[in-house]
Amino acid sequence: MAVYSDAEREAFAKLADYLIPEYNGKPAASAVNVHREMLDEVIRIRPDLDEGFRRALDFCSGRDVSEALNALAREDDAAFAALTTVTTGGYMMTDGARSAVGYPGQEASPFDVDEIPEYITNGMLDRVIARGPIYRDTKRL
Repeated sequence: MAVYSDAEREAFAKLADYLIPEYNGKPAASAVNVHREMLDEVIRIRPDLDEGFRRALDFCSGRDVSEALNALAREDDAAFAALTTVTTGGYMMTDGARSAVGYPGQEASPFDVDEIPEYITNGMLDRVIARGPIYRDTKRL
């Protein structure tokens, strides 16, 4: 299990708040503790992000946040992707953030196997059916 120091967590909070600031009633990343328990949870679920995430923290250390993030995106795309995935993933895993953006989370949609879906009967697929199957040989692309 990855362990982060308080200094690493605070450095991440600054980066995360730059990526997801408080706006229009929606909480900033650090306000929903993306740098605390959510960081631990994201890395528990996606341990493959730890190395790139740590690289991002090291790269941005002691630099202006905006300049550091722009340079990171240009110079180490994998670290930037790890940082943004950890940030957004952790953010959207919190009840506060999901509620603020109006996303209830995954919900099961009822499905009746005996009911014919409207898109079958409303003519929406008529052009596709009339056109017939299309096959493109991917080996030639």
